[in-house]
Amino acid sequence: MSIRSFSSYIPESWNKIGPIKILIPGGMTLPFSIDALNLTIPKSKANEKIKLLDVGAGIGVLSFYASSNYPNSEIMATDISKCMIDSLNYSIEGNQLKNVTAKVMDGQSMPELESESFDYCFSMFGLIYFPDRLASLKEMNRLLKSNNQSKVSIGSWQSDAFLPMVLERTYEKVTGLKLSTKQPALSLDDKELFKSELEQAGFNNIEIHSIGHPLELPTESLSNYLRPENPVVDDFYKLIGDDNINKFKETFNNLVLELFPKNENGFHTVQWNCYIGIGEKL
Repeated sequence: MSIRSFSSYIPESWNKIGPIKILIPGGMTLPFSIDALNLTIPKSKANEKIKLLDVGAGIGVLSFYASSNYPNSEIMATDISKCMIDSLNYSIEGNQLKNVTAKVMDGQSMPELESESFDYCFSMFGLIYFPDRLASLKEMNRLLKSNNQSKVSIGSWQSDAFLPMVLERTYEKVTGLKLSTKQPALSLDDKELFKSELEQAGFNNIEIHSIGHPLELPTESLSNYLRPENPVVDDFYKLIGDDNINKFKETFNNLVLELFPKNENGFHTVQWNCYIGIGEKL
C-alpha cells in the first residue's frame, strides 16, 4: 500500500464516521488538549482577547475546552470533514458558545483566513493525517502574527500510544509481517523529524514535550475501537483484506487482554503517550 492510499490520509474517509451529536466533546484527546493549551498560552493571557486557530479540529475537543477557559478569546475551528464540523456546530449551538466558529477548510491551504491574524495555532492529532504536513505548518506560520509571542502547538501520537501500537502489533500477529510504511497515526512519532518539520516551516525556539495519560477501559468497550468507519482502523482492514478482518478483531482483543490485564477495579488500564511540539514565530 502506498502512503497516499491509507484511508486516514484521504479527506473523504473522515466523513464515513457519520454524524456525532455530543454536547460536550471529550474523550482521550481531552487531557492532551488541556496540556497543549497550558504549555502554549501563558496563564497571564487567560483573560485577554487572543485569537486561536484549531486546525484539523475534529469534533472540537480543544476548541470547546478553550472557549470557557479563555473566555475573551476568539476561536476558529477548521476541519476538512463536513461531518466533523457539523458535530462541532451541534456542540456550539447546544451550549450557546459565542466565541467559537467552525468551518470546513483544508488545513493545508486556508486562503479564506487573513495572514498574521492569529495568536496561537493548534492541531491536536489532526496534522498527522495530512498528506502534506509541511504545507499545513507553513500555512499556520503565515496565519500567526509576527510579534515574537505567537506560537504553533501540534499533538502527535508516540509509537507506544495504545491504539496505534496495538493495531500494529495485531497486524504483525495476523500477517507475520512488519508494516512496510509507517501508519499515518504515527507519522510524527520521531522527535527529530517533528522538530525538523517545524523548523522547515519557519518556526523557532522549538520544544518537543513527551506526555502520557492512562485510560481505564471495560472489556466490553474494546469492540468500539475496531469500527470500520474509523479511517485509522480501516487502514489496517484494507491491508489485511476482508477475509482476515474477523481474525484481526479476535487477535486485537486477545492482545489487549494479554498486554493490559484487568486491574483491581475490573478495568484495563491502557497508556496513551504523545508528543506536543511547540514553536514560535518571531
